[in-house]
Amino acid sequence: MQRISVYIPEETKRRINLAAKAKSKAESEIIRDALDEGLKKIYSPASSAQALLDLAKMAEKIPTKGKVPKDLIENLDYYTWGGKKGE
Repeated sequence: MQRISVYIPEETKRRINLAAKAKSKAESEIIRDALDEGLKKIYSPASSAQALLDLAKMAEKIPTKGKVPKDLIENLDYYTWGGKKGE
């Protein structure tokens, strides 16, 4: 394990202490558990999948009026950034 130092508000320290006593655990274990749970919510695979779904929904809203070039995939860079078409 790695050791780190973090400044926390007095109220947070008090809540850690109360949780440690209530669960009969060390304060450090309470802190590790809380960090793990918080990071799971931030970086969960579900949130990544949801971000991709949101991106797909945004792409569906792009107005094309049914006019999509037949060579879009082959010349994606041309249509996206300009320049020359590939052969």
